[in-house]
Amino acid sequence: MMKNRLLLISFAFLVFLSFLKPVFAMETPGEGGSSIPGDVEITLSDKLILKDGTPVQEVFNSTDDMINLIVKIVFVSAGFFLFLMIIGAGLSLIQGGSKDKDKAKTTMTSAIIGFMIMFGAFWIMQIIQLITGINMGFN
Repeated sequence: MMKNRLLLISFAFLVFLSFLKPVFAMETPGEGGSSIPGDVEITLSDKLILKDGTPVQEVFNSTDDMINLIVKIVFVSAGFFLFLMIIGAGLSLIQGGSKDKDKAKTTMTSAIIGFMIMFGAFWIMQIIQLITGINMGFN
């Protein structure tokens, strides 16, 4: 039950991240000490440096591209993890005793529910992309 909640919370966080804007505006003091919102823009990709010293801006066109890549990686990783859970539960069903079989059934149920949540989230994002015309990087 806790795994399902954690999976749901992490998916909601990833959906939230996918709607972030690539440029963050800061307020700077103008003439007479007044603040003018949006006077200075800082692109996050200017400040992030990759492991080899290359600025992120040279690799990704915008922060949206980077977040879309991260979301894709998380989806693939979660799918691989769910696959391993199903294989492990199947092996436990074959080899284990009665306690192991109950635990394996619970694991299998959790993995299938997690897969359905991921599958549903993917198609909900596809529908939103189709309706709004916004490219969310799931093509």
